[in-house]
Amino acid sequence: MVPSVTSAHALLSADERAAIAEIEATTNILHLVTRLTGMRFAGIAKFTDLEWVVCSVYDPLQMGINVHDVLDLETTLCSEFCINPQALFIPEISKNGRFATRPVVKQFEIESYAGAPIFLPDGRLYGALCALDSRAMLFDDPNLPETLSLFARLVGCIFFANLADGR
Repeated sequence: MVPSVTSAHALLSADERAAIAEIEATTNILHLVTRLTGMRFAGIAKFTDLEWVVCSVYDPLQMGINVHDVLDLETTLCSEFCINPQALFIPEISKNGRFATRPVVKQFEIESYAGAPIFLPDGRLYGALCALDSRAMLFDDPNLPETLSLFARLVGCIFFANLADGR
């Protein structure tokens, strides 16, 4: 028997379909970010006033950062977006005195970082889209900052649409 798309659609609520679509979209974006950067980890994190909350990860490197993990925002590299909301690339963290001593760098053995802030369409800073690796990376593509920022904007739109549906 061939499964019926119509019957499966009828069995899923609008909220369930939206959640599935969001998971699929963000998972695909994370895969694309790893391909684009050459890095082996990509994640999406939400910011609260004091915390960095992991929403989604693509982690074939098995860095140990998992969905729903919570870290102090100030210990993360992504916290830089609260000060300067521009894409950030750090090819060799161990050689960068400003970032090398952050607890998250040592905890997860991070050597390279690429990230962009995620803004919701209403202008609120939601969090960050980031890529990490335990090896140094060269970021030689001049389009990389703009491309990563476009992906972050897309994630912001996806989350905003689902937040708006929940009102």
